[in-house]
Formats: sequence, C-alpha cells, structure tokens
Amino acid sequence: IKLIEDNIQGLVAKGKLAQDKATNALSLLRGVLDYAEFKDVDMVIEAVFENVTLKQTIFCEMEKSCPPHCIFASNTTAIDLIAIGERTNSQDRIIGTHFFSPAHIMPLVEIIRTNMTSPQVILDLITLAKTMKKVPIVVHNCTGFAVSRIVFTYTQSAHLLANLGINVFRIDRVI
Repeated sequence: IKLIEDNIQGLVAKGKLAQDKATNALSLLRGVLDYAEFKDVDMVIEAVFENVTLKQTIFCEMEKSCPPHCIFASNTTAIDLIAIGERTNSQDRIIGTHFFSPAHIMPLVEIIRTNMTSPQVILDLITLAKTMKKVPIVVHNCTGFAVSRIVFTYTQSAHLLANLGINVFRIDRVI
C-alpha cells in the first residue's frame, strides 16, 4: 500500500494528478489479509510473481470467497490462463490483464482471453481499461501473449546483428 501511496503522491508532485483526486483515490484503498473481505467485489486482479501453483491457489481461494459474477484477472506476463484456472469452476470469468511497468504510467494493457472467457468479461475489461485511460489490446491466450513475442523478436534481431559484428551502439539507435 505504501508503494501505491508513493506512486500517487509522485503523480501529484509532477502535476499529473490533483491533490483532491489523489486523496479521494487513496481513501478508497484498503489492504486486507482475508479473502472473506472479497465477498462484495466485482473484480480481483491477482498480481503475484510468476508461479502457476501460487496463482492456482489464489484463484481457488478467490472462487470460494467472491460473488459468482466477480471477474478473476491475472496480471501474468506469460502463464497460460487455462492452467491458472484449471482448479476452478470459473473459466468463463478468468481473463489476463497484463499491465506494463510502471503500471501507473505506461498506457498499454494486454487483455488476454481464452476460448472459455465470457464475451461480457472481455467487454468489461476493455471498458475498465479505457476508464483507467489505458490502451487495451485484446489477444488470445498463447505463450508470451503479443508484446512479449514482439520484444523477443527485436531482442533476437539485435543479438543476431551483434553476432555479425555490427556495433551495438548502432543497433541500439536503430532498434
């Protein structure tokens, strides 16, 4: 919570957010340690490190505590969403929301759907992203999603050029 507070105050200091809006946003923030506190939420975004077993455990706990309409989102960068939700009965409301770092500044968010994700959940996430002034791109569940695959291609190309003897500073300027 301290990190969120610091990020919001940083936006205020840079003149990108009014103090009254920052105060209002922070008043809505509340940390909890018990999933039972999720009994009235409409959406949960899980953002733990990339460990499928941990994510599965969290999604199972959320399923027990959240209302039946609650959207379960994972901020995974590459883990298969079907694997994340395989121990739940909620595949239709599981979706990926890959925010890019730092999330409070970077506008892009990948919305990752599976064949089982409800169309309404996809629409809800697009609406939420736009409300957050993010640029949503909807991609299908696959290894690396869209942006990681693009970055990998750029990185591979840079390595190839460097191995061919091209000056790395020149490669950096071009890419």
